[in-house]
Amino acid sequence: MSSGAFHDVTLSEEESESVELTQLLLEAAENVADRQFDTAGALLQRCHGRSSPAGNPVQRLVFYYSRALTDRIDRETGRTASSRDVAREQSSDLYKAVMTPSIQLAEFHRRIPFSQVAQFAGIQAIVEHLEGSRCIHVVDLAIKNGQQWTILMQALASRPSRRRVQRLKITAVSTVGEQRIEQMGNKLVGFAEGLGLPCVFESVVVPDLAQLSRAHVRIEPGQSVAVMAEYVFNTLAEPLDRLDSLIRAVRSLKPCVVVVGEVEGNMNSPVFVNRFVESLFYASAFFDCMEDCMGRDEPTRKYGEATLFGESSKIVSAIDGRERIVRSMKVDVWRTYFRRMGMVEEEMSPSSLYQANLVARKVPCWKPCTVKMNGKGLMVGWKGTKINSVTAWSFT
Repeated sequence: MSSGAFHDVTLSEEESESVELTQLLLEAAENVADRQFDTAGALLQRCHGRSSPAGNPVQRLVFYYSRALTDRIDRETGRTASSRDVAREQSSDLYKAVMTPSIQLAEFHRRIPFSQVAQFAGIQAIVEHLEGSRCIHVVDLAIKNGQQWTILMQALASRPSRRRVQRLKITAVSTVGEQRIEQMGNKLVGFAEGLGLPCVFESVVVPDLAQLSRAHVRIEPGQSVAVMAEYVFNTLAEPLDRLDSLIRAVRSLKPCVVVVGEVEGNMNSPVFVNRFVESLFYASAFFDCMEDCMGRDEPTRKYGEATLFGESSKIVSAIDGRERIVRSMKVDVWRTYFRRMGMVEEEMSPSSLYQANLVARKVPCWKPCTVKMNGKGLMVGWKGTKINSVTAWSFT
């Protein structure tokens, strides 16, 4: 092989600094895993001094993850409380932040492509599976800001008069944010009415999604049901019987289709360092996306980094066992589980792939966002990193 086949890769000063800073953080994580807390603490001090919440993406990422490792050391050494109640409360606070409708959360998802791309693909799957239905009932297990349903409303309103929808019902199932969800429901009904689409909104509040039952959801004769489960099943994966219970409740609704959106990351490993590294590299793709799509001083960016990923890094790093509510797993793990529960994967259509790619090209800075088929489902990515999956399922 000629010597020209190899060439030196010259890194800029900032790139070299980023590589070194990341290596310091990973070395600190390995020392934390080995309980070499003094060595880890010294490495983390170097990370703290060279990272910043206002720097480049790597400096910002290391700022939050190095502090998450410091929290773990403090728990392990008894410097801070490490009770299960405290851990559970921290995990619960993050769950509420991402599940409760808010202006900040809506704006964050508006500025980055991943949620919108996945939602357009998922809504297209629902439209196709309910093609001939005149009375449609969608049940959303994690409605958040509800913007995805305006996409469905516009699609249904564009049907020719002979296939016009007689009634659309949206049932939002939640455990938090009841008042805000009711307010958001009123806005959705108003939006539908503006399109000439009869719409009813109903909110169902349960203490725990694992306690959802057929009796909670009022399904009328003649309604065709679709279920949307976006980033919700990963909150019930431990202990698994809680998720089993929710799946049985969903089955009892006799849906035509269940659309599932999940994070494509294995943040459920019982081995701390594996979980930490997976979370770090997953978050790095988001930080890179925010660098491309938002100014460094924008409040929306700070919200995403500090509230969503900053708090998430603490939970992934510092909390073990059942106290950690969110347990992200890769799509093939979900496929195995769903099949065990008697579910059959439906192929996402070329139209779903087309709609997703159309959205990904909507904003110039979203160009690095990719959408590809993964088995029968779709995989959304950013510069080679897989971000989230969208799959469609029915029951046997």
